[in-house]
Amino acid sequence: MIKHCFQTIVLTVVAVCCGASTADAADWPYWRGPAYDGTSPETGLPDDWDPKGGEDSQLLWKNEDLGGRCSPIVMNDRVYTILRSEPGTKREGEKVVCTDAKSGEILWENSFNVWLSDVPDTRVGWSSVVGDPETGNVYALGVCDYFMCLNGETGETIWSLPLHEQFGMLSTYGGRTNFPIIADDLVIISGIIINYGDRAKPNHRFIGFDKLTGQVVWFNGTRDLPDDTTYSAPSLVTIDGQKQLIVGAGDGAVWGLQPRTGKPLWHYDLSRRGLFATPLVVGNRVFASHSEENNSGTSMGAVVALEVSGTGDDTAAKELWKIEGLVVGRSAPVAIGDRLYVIDDRCKMYVIDIETGEFIQERVTLGDSRQWASMLAADGKLYVLTENGRWAIATPTEDGVEVVNKGRIRNEAFNASPIAANGRLYFPGQSALYCVGNADAKAAEAVASEDTEAPVEQHPEPTWVQVVPAEATVAPGETVQFEARLFNALGQPVSSDKEVEFKATGGGSFDGQTYTAAEDDQHRAVTITATVGDLQGQSRLRAIPPLPWSFDFDEADDAPETWIGARYRHVIRTVDGSPALVKITTIPKGARSRAFMGPSDLADYTISVDARGQRQDNKLPDIGITAQGYVLELQGENQQLQIYTWPTQLRMASTLDFPWQEDTWYRMKLKAETQQEGDATVALLYGKVWPKDQPEPKEWTITARDESPNLTGSPGLTGNAKSAELYLDNLQVTAND
Repeated sequence: MIKHCFQTIVLTVVAVCCGASTADAADWPYWRGPAYDGTSPETGLPDDWDPKGGEDSQLLWKNEDLGGRCSPIVMNDRVYTILRSEPGTKREGEKVVCTDAKSGEILWENSFNVWLSDVPDTRVGWSSVVGDPETGNVYALGVCDYFMCLNGETGETIWSLPLHEQFGMLSTYGGRTNFPIIADDLVIISGIIINYGDRAKPNHRFIGFDKLTGQVVWFNGTRDLPDDTTYSAPSLVTIDGQKQLIVGAGDGAVWGLQPRTGKPLWHYDLSRRGLFATPLVVGNRVFASHSEENNSGTSMGAVVALEVSGTGDDTAAKELWKIEGLVVGRSAPVAIGDRLYVIDDRCKMYVIDIETGEFIQERVTLGDSRQWASMLAADGKLYVLTENGRWAIATPTEDGVEVVNKGRIRNEAFNASPIAANGRLYFPGQSALYCVGNADAKAAEAVASEDTEAPVEQHPEPTWVQVVPAEATVAPGETVQFEARLFNALGQPVSSDKEVEFKATGGGSFDGQTYTAAEDDQHRAVTITATVGDLQGQSRLRAIPPLPWSFDFDEADDAPETWIGARYRHVIRTVDGSPALVKITTIPKGARSRAFMGPSDLADYTISVDARGQRQDNKLPDIGITAQGYVLELQGENQQLQIYTWPTQLRMASTLDFPWQEDTWYRMKLKAETQQEGDATVALLYGKVWPKDQPEPKEWTITARDESPNLTGSPGLTGNAKSAELYLDNLQVTAND
């Protein structure tokens, strides 16, 4: 029932032929490398290079069309990255780009829209794609939380989901976007999610999708009300025979989870704010850092070493040593032998004894700006890129490190990290992607992993029931096939001869494993429970009827339970003698937010609502309704009316002055429709606002047109109640005539 929310454009520039079975031994399918640790087995890499090129420059190629802030990956001799698409135009968005790794020639691009996100256009391309060597597919999370699986050979979209509309994943705070990771038959992504029901409060949650179909296999979280969004990336490791996903979270803790089940195993509280730097895992030790307030005292920043041991419910993390006051907030550490190398936020390198936490060398200057990029350790060297275009190549010494070569590229910025694959280095800058290496370099052989899981036979008993799909959206009468999967204490799949009993609470019925939604017009939140012996597992679904919808809140105690992102941020209160939906001001970091009412495959419909704003501290709120990925917004402070899809870029926005008053009810109406014009599809938007006690005007107050249209999208609400409350009533969503 869920489809992607706009037209995906695939542009094939060069014909390609490539197998999609297994990646080469020396590929780099994850931004921190195949071992998730920023180290490469490559040899024969240069210790100097000239970005201007030339015969002895070691610069193999440079492509200015590939400049951005994304750390690329390499798989099957192709480079994949995420970039801005058509910047500064009415069609601006985001794109995944595939490039020939040897020549730098673009093979294909897959462009898509950015919509209903506060991310600035300069932060587009924040995340990195991940490649799946088994299938050859690549997975990308756009800055508005549009998540997709692409055919790595052709660029074709295999499946896609708007995670902001369907899960309430937060897309704001400058563009912080998390990184997907492959774990067996799953692709896992995370973010701050404001969902529905018992998950209505913000939480750094993780979602495990079937990597082939996009079906939600599990959906689990950390702790409610984290202080930050984050972009700490996960690592997939095996410790004491147990697979773990280890990541820094928005609540300031390092977490370990079972990747097949999403079950949290342990956490270590490191910071009062979210963690941004990616933790490093070496054996059974985790090295993590941050640059915010420590949990005690007044110092900022810390680096910590943890020892992880045990399995299942007995898994624990023990602090080995901790250095407070070391501000390492972005760059992930690397380890070589018994030494840990970290770079603080001011481009100073520290060399630390892994066992004791004592400094071997301090404050090695690598630049004079901010440090975003993580280091690369390869061929006995450390490769470093800094924000103001500086680069450095260092080698370990007995006393620490020695910088053997360094330089600066004018008008360049390195926000992303260097990588190495198949005898070549890739340096991703904002203005270009640089490929550096020796022309005759040979790819390294794969290094066998020493991490092996314990045999399943050692833990044959099931301890966990996973109900799949874990989340779904259905229409009345629609059927869903559910499956109960069993796992042991280590999160490994096991079998059982016990029967499975399914039960639906909230509406609908089961016939064996087949659920059938109730045949009515109610918006229902349904809990599915699977019982296997003494074990139980649950999943959830939203039953959403077809249009028309009508909500008057007269009999409601809260916002509709099926609305994504609504309940924690809204309350029901009597306003002018009638119950109304109130967007309150007392929500930490949630006063400016969005809510979504249903599936994302709806198109060509009209949404209308009664709206009123309160004045407080001489300020008015912003009040908006959403249709098909577009917003009609009454702006309080600006005293304007605007239609937009991307509020910080306004690529297709229409704006007019519109004085409106506090404590006055207005009727707002937004109509979205798609129209074919020759070979092109466009979206046409029509908005009206008028005093509720007056007749509806015949003419539209404001119109807009989008030549890069959102083809579908969930109806919803937007609002900024940071300074003053806003009130909503008598909401209707109807199909266009």
